[in-house]
Amino acid sequence: MEGVGTPSLAIIGAGRAGSALAIAAHDAGYRVAAVASRRGEMAARLADTVGAQAVATPLEAAAVADLTLLAVPDGAISTVAASIAASGISLHGRGVVHLGARFGPELIASLRVTGAEVGVLHPLQALAGPDSASLLEGAYFRVDASGLLRQRLLGLVAALGATPLEIDPASAPLYHAAAVLAGNAPLALLAEATRLLEATGVSAETAHAALAALLEGAAHNARRAGPAAALTGPVARGDTGAIAAHLEALEAYPEARDLYLHLTRAMESLVAARPDATQPVSGADSAQVA
Repeated sequence: MEGVGTPSLAIIGAGRAGSALAIAAHDAGYRVAAVASRRGEMAARLADTVGAQAVATPLEAAAVADLTLLAVPDGAISTVAASIAASGISLHGRGVVHLGARFGPELIASLRVTGAEVGVLHPLQALAGPDSASLLEGAYFRVDASGLLRQRLLGLVAALGATPLEIDPASAPLYHAAAVLAGNAPLALLAEATRLLEATGVSAETAHAALAALLEGAAHNARRAGPAAALTGPVARGDTGAIAAHLEALEAYPEARDLYLHLTRAMESLVAARPDATQPVSGADSAQVA
């Protein structure tokens, strides 16, 4: 077995997160020993990319690595772990972690009968397959483990150019909710905004490209300065006339209008929290069209 800093890896699940992690770890100098997936062609493709062996079962993957990542859907984590545990294999001195955001190590506690250490390694990043592997540099990872496994996970996180994040296990669902709001909800907003821009006569492709660039710019500014300082637009300027005009234009889109109102109030709170704030904008209330 390799040393603490460079354990060999097995990836169980060759989907969005598993493939991104495998490629990022491989690029960081880790040896990916095996890849297993329900879809054999995906395992073979990923294994070929990272120089690993494609194997047929999770058990075969865990048997040849120091550290196994269960990159499977949340609903399958405990089942896959139990299948490995039921085999009677010895994993003494090895580690197995799952990537589930809202669960703790106890979800795969069945593996302790094998002698394995168990834990959680959740990448707080929007992983959408091989092309998103580079996004792990600068990302944060929730790490929940102890002993040798913890040291191995911290070493992997550091090698990826990422930062470990400690979360009280009791707060894991709240952590996951925060992740969903930041990583998933903006995509729903982007889709709704794209629909509205299309309604002005802009093509779907152009509307998406234009607004996605705008979203990227806002995220870039927020990362550098924080959401309050990065906020631009009518709420930041105190332009209640613009807000009133928007609400009138959105009369034909009631769901979007309600969303606009709710988010305008949230933006008003951001403005009010600024060090130079004088008084709340109150645009959502004073400009609301009945």
